[in-house]
Amino acid sequence: MADDRRPPTFSDACAAVLADPEGTHSVTTTLAPIYARTRSGEWGKRRARLVTSRFLADVDRVLELGCGVGTVLQRLGERYEAIGVDDRGAQLRFPATRGEAVVRGDPSQPPLRSTFDAVCAVEDATGRSSAIDLCVAGYTVLRPGGIAVIAAPTDPSAIAEPGVETYSGSRYLLERAVDVTDSAIVVDYRVTDRRDGERAVTTERRAVETTTADKLTAAFRAAGFEEVLVAAESDLPGVVVGRGVRPVDTGDSAEPLLPGTAE
Repeated sequence: MADDRRPPTFSDACAAVLADPEGTHSVTTTLAPIYARTRSGEWGKRRARLVTSRFLADVDRVLELGCGVGTVLQRLGERYEAIGVDDRGAQLRFPATRGEAVVRGDPSQPPLRSTFDAVCAVEDATGRSSAIDLCVAGYTVLRPGGIAVIAAPTDPSAIAEPGVETYSGSRYLLERAVDVTDSAIVVDYRVTDRRDGERAVTTERRAVETTTADKLTAAFRAAGFEEVLVAAESDLPGVVVGRGVRPVDTGDSAEPLLPGTAE
């Protein structure tokens, strides 16, 4: 019997496509191992550096919203008491197997208390949820004086660059072709079984939430953050990065505005 707690493997992903090419395959389910391969250690290192360079000196306990396969979470765990939350079960098995602290849940409504010194999300998470939802989520889990750092895509190509890549294992060969539109990523996967030459093709379309520096600034402020600072440019092309501090409660602090409300 297969162990549902272990991460799916590259072979599992390829076999699933070959068995049912017309089925619904995505990086949130059967193709999670392909997603994990696109998120190298260097990918996680750059984003962890982007986030931690904006943290305050007293940060110890960190929550990552939308941690996925845990590439950034793993780096954060080297310096902090880090926890990740995500609703993509197939991806969450990767950090769980490595022994990292993870919770399954909606990143925009994390099932956690306001005990964190810092909260962060990078473009893979913010590309799936609106900036205001993640800012509000970050506010709810931070202690007073805690800091949120949100990196969000201004262009879908920040999530996946267009082009063709090839991945191989002992039995299977997978070709991954990425096309980027104004609001989505379309990925074609062609799997070849080297043993018998069988081939199958499947396509995945992912909608991408994009934002701007002005919109991210407005999202932080609407969520209730103070000392908001948003950089229109970063060392990650197509990504805008913002930070904000949850005000220390004094009895007259304004409550955060929920999505869809106005001042």
